[in-house]
Amino acid sequence: MPKKTFFNLSVSKRELIEAVAIDEFAANSYRGASISQIVAKAGIAKGSFYQYFVDKRDLYNHILSIVQTCKIEMVKDMTPPSSVMDTFGYLRWMIQVAVMFELKHPKLAKIEQDAFLENPLANESEPGEQEATDATVRFRDFLTQGIMHDDIAPWVDIDMAAFFLASVYHQIGQYLIARMADKANAIANGSVDIAFDPLTQDLFDNLMDLVEAGIAREPQIRKDYYSK
Repeated sequence: MPKKTFFNLSVSKRELIEAVAIDEFAANSYRGASISQIVAKAGIAKGSFYQYFVDKRDLYNHILSIVQTCKIEMVKDMTPPSSVMDTFGYLRWMIQVAVMFELKHPKLAKIEQDAFLENPLANESEPGEQEATDATVRFRDFLTQGIMHDDIAPWVDIDMAAFFLASVYHQIGQYLIARMADKANAIANGSVDIAFDPLTQDLFDNLMDLVEAGIAREPQIRKDYYSK
């Protein structure tokens, strides 16, 4: 977490440092990012940087918190397709949110993707911290709940399925956006609603067909469960 001195800066100065850090981490990932480049572009002395942050890891964690805050704020303006969704409906919604986040905030999305793919803080984590920050943890919980609701087949390897879903969630966005072609810009600027665009929804349909074919319970079992 940034030091108190960072929060004592003017809003414009804080935002400049954050914007420069976002550019640097998005372009070079955590390991390749340079504190020297960040302070030079932000117009601050290197000594000042260490008055604001403990080290590069401290700044990186701060930027990751901005990623999550920004995504939460974006979701507030999005309407879920239904107030009652089964496991696969909710997963589809999660992926739709991930795609929208990549469209609207590509640099932040890149930082989040790199954090998942490289897991750069794994060797620096305190005992127990790695489990808390592991991107697959929430998908293990998600799949466990899906089994309890008879959506997910009980014989599915939870760890493998969690890694698979986390990988899809963090990496499918660029592929889907490329498939959207000209529609991508229209969705990003709000002139087309992703939830009602036939091309986009068809892509989501095909993706979910693939996922459900691999891990879903037999459809009739699910139908019987939700008709109780």
